[in-house]
Amino acid sequence: MEFAVRYVNGPLQGVGSITQPDAAGEEPPLLQRIPLPSGEHGLRRTVSDMAGGGQTAIYERTGYNQPAGEWEFTLVRVE
Repeated sequence: MEFAVRYVNGPLQGVGSITQPDAAGEEPPLLQRIPLPSGEHGLRRTVSDMAGGGQTAIYERTGYNQPAGEWEFTLVRVE
């Protein structure tokens, strides 16, 4: 199942989508942990991504915008 989403603030601010298995339910998850792209390039970036050394944005589902048909998520913190 695919959901239209809007990230209200933070580094991913804007429109996007979430895909999850149909058995997961009629709503997107309450919290999302999204790895942020690193500023490094090449081999350094690959090693950093594999080691989990990058930052992660934590977004919380805050509501549903009926006219736009989008679930809204607000940034809680960046780890």
